[in-house]
Amino acid sequence: MSVIVNDKMPIDLALRLLWREATREGVIEKLQENRYYVATTTKKHAAQRVFEKRKRRKRKAARKAK
Repeated sequence: MSVIVNDKMPIDLALRLLWREATREGVIEKLQENRYYVATTTKKHAAQRVFEKRKRRKRKAARKAK
């Protein structure tokens, strides 16, 4: 991760560029993952919940269409 800043650039603009670069590369998410232990089953359960929610919505839409 790198940001090029010149001497005449305001500090808030430089920080905004740095923040944009960090979010683009997902640095904050990686720090959160390393900071707190999250079991792999928790990730699987979260993905399964999203999938089940999508399934419910599709079934509900199909019933309404009939």
